[in-house]
Amino acid sequence: MQADRGCDVVGPPSGQSLALPAGGVFTGELAENRAFTTLSYNGDLTTDWTDGRNHPEDWTGPSTGEGCLINNPDGLGGPLHTQNETRATGTALAISYNSNLANVNMENLVVISVAPNTPWKRLVNYPIPADLPPCAPGQCYCAWLWVPDGCGQPNMYMQNFRCHVTGSTSVRRLGVAQPPVYCANNPSACVKGPKQMIAWHQRTGNNVVTPGDVTPPYNSKMGFFPGAQNDIFEPRVGCFIDSNTPRVLPHQITSITGGMTRNKCIAACKTAGYSYAGVEYSTECFCGNTQPSAGLLVADNQCNMPCGGNSGETCGAGWRIEVYGTGNYPPIDYTPAAPPTPPTTSTWLYACQGIQWGGKCENLRIRHAKKCVSLVGTNFYKKIRSAGPDTGRCVLFK
Repeated sequence: MQADRGCDVVGPPSGQSLALPAGGVFTGELAENRAFTTLSYNGDLTTDWTDGRNHPEDWTGPSTGEGCLINNPDGLGGPLHTQNETRATGTALAISYNSNLANVNMENLVVISVAPNTPWKRLVNYPIPADLPPCAPGQCYCAWLWVPDGCGQPNMYMQNFRCHVTGSTSVRRLGVAQPPVYCANNPSACVKGPKQMIAWHQRTGNNVVTPGDVTPPYNSKMGFFPGAQNDIFEPRVGCFIDSNTPRVLPHQITSITGGMTRNKCIAACKTAGYSYAGVEYSTECFCGNTQPSAGLLVADNQCNMPCGGNSGETCGAGWRIEVYGTGNYPPIDYTPAAPPTPPTTSTWLYACQGIQWGGKCENLRIRHAKKCVSLVGTNFYKKIRSAGPDTGRCVLFK
């Protein structure tokens, strides 16, 4: 968040917030420059790729040296910091249920979704956990995360957003995030449950340790699995009012023997394919796929009857059901939302070699960024330094 430069005190404009659809897919745009997204120039400069150009589907670096894309004769692909799509390390989204940035820390900023083998193309899908609860008024804080593997200076990338969760009435609570552990050769060592962003080579903090010069990626080598991270919640959902018609969880399990316990009920419901398990009246077990309504949530002390098979734990009460997540979740529809509608305004851009890079300015006025891009590859201009409304200029240099 570049707090050392004061960026943490400069928030987004009022009313701007990233919407995360619970149980759906957030589709984002990754680009080397905003000019190559639908947020600029009516999307005229967009392609399937992050640089506004076209590349083969099997785009890869040379077979010599480190084999990075930027080592190809065309010199393209450097910002992706990779050799090919397979080597792209993955990117992630994280959320903190704090609207005040000063209260966000490593323990409450939880990774919620991972897109494997990214960044690669412009559009990227991040499935959002179905049980992600809504944000309080004032909204939440989110971050986009990436640690590239080689092909340039080692860095950790983090972009920050104000965000909110849509389509959710969940009352689930996120657990305390733990630092991930490198576990490529020992899956049993992977950290289970909610995980922090990757911190690497920092002076202080929750640094991860990897063997040799291995880069920690957002994938299974660090215990992250593709898509929605559904293991981020505390197992217990809460104590709810139940009724006979309809039941909070509609499917009763009657095959449990040896006395009821929470774990027996959770295991039975999970085996049967359900997302939620509930214990009630000391000896009853119910299952379902829909989280109970938040309007039925009551104080925990109303679920106070001891379990029939373990008097040291509670199993609901009369018409009070104690609900837990099983870890099963329905598949997410990966149909992405339509990309944002680009603005209709155009901007006058100025072409310049850039005095700050030792060149000279040219007295060219360009009506459209596409013209700026078209100058690249001519005998005079070799590369775009920047192009877009964030600079106000079409800057090119030899």
